[in-house]
Amino acid sequence: MPARVERMQRSLQGHAARLAPLWLLIFALAPDVARAAEVTDVLDAFDDAFSNPYDFSLRLRFAHDARSAGIAREVRCIANDAVGSQICPTQSRTIFARELEYSSSRQTLNIDARVGLFHDVELAFSLPMVVGYSWSHAFANGVSRSNSTLLPPDNRDAVMAVPYKSVERSGLGDAQLGLKWSPYNYYRDHSKPTWVFAINWTLPTGEPMKAENDTVGLGLHQVDFSSTISRRALRILEPFFAIHATMFFETKDSLFAKQRQPETHKEVTPGTQVGTRFGGELIPWEDLKNDARIELEAGFAMDYNFRGRAYSEVWEALASPSNPCRLSASCSNISHTKSDPDPTTGRAAMTNGITDVEQYGTFAGWASLHYQPVRHFQISAMFRYSVDTPHFITFGDYGVSLDDNKAVEQANSQTPPKNEYSPVFLPSLDSPGSRLRLQDVANISFMLSVSGKL
Repeated sequence: MPARVERMQRSLQGHAARLAPLWLLIFALAPDVARAAEVTDVLDAFDDAFSNPYDFSLRLRFAHDARSAGIAREVRCIANDAVGSQICPTQSRTIFARELEYSSSRQTLNIDARVGLFHDVELAFSLPMVVGYSWSHAFANGVSRSNSTLLPPDNRDAVMAVPYKSVERSGLGDAQLGLKWSPYNYYRDHSKPTWVFAINWTLPTGEPMKAENDTVGLGLHQVDFSSTISRRALRILEPFFAIHATMFFETKDSLFAKQRQPETHKEVTPGTQVGTRFGGELIPWEDLKNDARIELEAGFAMDYNFRGRAYSEVWEALASPSNPCRLSASCSNISHTKSDPDPTTGRAAMTNGITDVEQYGTFAGWASLHYQPVRHFQISAMFRYSVDTPHFITFGDYGVSLDDNKAVEQANSQTPPKNEYSPVFLPSLDSPGSRLRLQDVANISFMLSVSGKL
């Protein structure tokens, strides 16, 4: 054998010996056939390849959600004057004077059912039972009735009661129906990732919330489209990425239904929401024979909420029968005084509490633990924290100009004259210089669930 060939063989053998530990590590971490990550898990049926006639899952999920924020009033601050607990700058300008501290708490028990329809096609249904839902606000530090712009000493200038405690709400929430389809599945073909498309429809099964009841429904149809992709990178890691878009449609009996002057009623429902989330799932322990595992999941989400109308943090306080602002007290701050009068009373219509909300962003992070000791049983826990960017929660449009004057008027140049003001414009809170703004918004969620699967 030529010396050159012998040197090459010895060199290759030396490299192979040095790389042996690396190859052992790669083989040790190489993926075997296992289930998809939680975010891309789709139930099956009639799957001969995996001897799987059908899949069915039932889960009980308890969720606790808490929200806190500051509510500020947009005010014109005269130089060296005092607004609430704040001293105005040396130059007059508009500031956001913090008036209220807000907090809410919600507990929900969800019953989730999932069933496989065909190869990587799943139908899901979720029924929420709200155990408790309440919120409150109180004066911020340094603010009292003596210097508040929301509840000054004279009720004629009042906007809402402070402090305020909502009614204790509970009952059937809005159910959800969902469909998932996975055209590519890494566990069928290792050359492709697991890719899931989903559509979820939230039905208005709960009675819509109103100031005079204690229900928890929203009175909205909500449709969410999402696409999620994941792939096992190593035996113990599966990263994922998702995008989604959510749209809302009002029902006839909800507080979002169009009112008088529909041609000037621009915003009707909550704004469309679009967002993305990404993260990974770590599997530190897995028993493929018994389909048992421990999964640790962590991720980050970003959502953009377009402008729209919503149950804001002050909706019930505005519409509450206990609001000290009443026409009998010569107070019109919760009335749509620029719009056409209510045909049933002949007087300015009072707000139902729903307000226009400015567009804003939401940033969230979460971590969860999934423990499946046997194939048919799983326990999960999740913690999530999110913040909202500061935004106005009273942000209504004046209306729409319907003639050539290019200005919103109560009586335009048409024959007969038309009122161009929006039927939901609230002059006391929607006009620049008097709007309410949400600050320092923080949301904390905790979820615990148990599920069984066939």
